[in-house]
This record gives sequence, C-alpha cells and structure tokens, in this order.
Amino acid sequence: MSGGFFGGFGGPGFGGPGFGGPGFGGGWNEKGWGHGGSGGGPGFKGGFGHGRRPFLKRAAFVTAALLLDGPADAAQIVQRVSDATEGAFTPPQDVAELAIGLLAGRGVVTVEGGVATLTELGRNLLAWRGVSSETAHAFLGRAAKFGDVFKIRRELFELAGLARTITWTGTDEQKQQLAETRTKVLEALTEAKKALHRVLGEG
Repeated sequence: MSGGFFGGFGGPGFGGPGFGGPGFGGGWNEKGWGHGGSGGGPGFKGGFGHGRRPFLKRAAFVTAALLLDGPADAAQIVQRVSDATEGAFTPPQDVAELAIGLLAGRGVVTVEGGVATLTELGRNLLAWRGVSSETAHAFLGRAAKFGDVFKIRRELFELAGLARTITWTGTDEQKQQLAETRTKVLEALTEAKKALHRVLGEG
C-alpha cells in the first residue's frame, strides 16, 4: 500500500528547486509540485500507482487530504494550501487540476462541474494511513515557519534562471548588465552568509 495509493506521512514532502527546507523534499517549483531538494523531515510521501512523477503523486495525496474539509475545485484546493501554510505555498492551479484528475482516475474522488468530492474509497484510504483533516493541516502548518527560507530559495532560483537565459541568448548590453548584477549579488550573498555564520557562532 505504501508504494501504491497513499504513501502517507513520514517521508519527504515539499521542497525542491522552487522551495526547500527540512521536511519538505519535493514541492512546488516551476513545474508545480517539485522534487529533489533537501527534505528529510516529516512529510507526505508515496502516492498513487506506479510510473507517475513523484511530485504529482504528492500533489494528489495532499489534495485528497485537503478534501477531507469538504468538496473543492482546483482553485479552492490552491486557496486551502495557501491558507494552511500562511501563504508560504501557493501551488499552480493547473497542478491541482492534474492532481484531481489523477484522484478521479483512481476512484478516490468523483468530479462534477470541476468540483471534487472524496469517495468512500478515498476516505478509507486516508483513514488507513491515519490522515485526518487535523493531521493534514498540522503538517501543512509547519511549512509556515519556513516561509522566509522558501522565499529566498525561490528568488535565487528565478534569478539563476534569468542569468542562464541571458548567458545563452542575451545581447551584449544584457550580458554587460548581467556581469554587473552578478558582482553585486555575489557580494551581497557573501555578506549575508558571513552574518548568518556569525549569528550561528554566537548561538
């Protein structure tokens, strides 16, 4: 069961190129619910069936858990995630739609007018894994304290993407601006690291 439908709590959850941090090992990035990253604490892992991308399996599991609060469409799932994490996570709506589609294909939810409702099978599977609305919200709530970490990582990831684009396809003027910006960014990052190391040393 742990490798099939619900892997449940207890492994990598959210993180990856978009967001990272302890306990969040595959999260929302430019593809949606991402993977990779530096997770390793409590989280959601596993998912539905075989051959699916890990991030989508995690997305489906989180979506199913949030449907314990009542039927919802993709936009409402996104809002529930955002509310539960105090804005630390706001997944793309198209990923929530994919998750609902996967759940429907497995008989975990029914969908009418875009609104997903857990089936008896879905509720039983969640209960079997010990997942309730309270435990789901408690897990997602832990993401809130990593909000600053997620924001820093996201901004650095986006900055690196812009630099990569300019390096490959930019004009001479753009590359000159990149060189100037790179110097400023690296200097700022070096000072920030020194400050944080200093604080850690004092602690």
